[in-house]
Amino acid sequence: MARGGGAGTSSLLRRDRQYWLGFLGRPALFVVWAGVFWGTLIAFSLALSAMEVGPGETLSRLLPRGHVSAWHYLNAGAVLLALAAWAVVATVLVINRRGRAAS
Repeated sequence: MARGGGAGTSSLLRRDRQYWLGFLGRPALFVVWAGVFWGTLIAFSLALSAMEVGPGETLSRLLPRGHVSAWHYLNAGAVLLALAAWAVVATVLVINRRGRAAS
């Protein structure tokens, strides 16, 4: 008895997985990059605010004491996400340039 049906099911599972990764992955990447850009805008705003009122007051604007809503935590997380994402982008660019210069 030949086992020809097994290859078809694995191909079907792979295609199904690729569909769901594309269906859920693209919106997830959009949300992550939207968070990166939002965090970048907040970080620039905080940098300008630090020049105006000082770093202590600026940090208290990011996460004020007392009643803190989820938006404050989301904004702080977006700033951290943006800093991490742009650090990774800069690192990848530097490594790629060094690799091209060496070859």
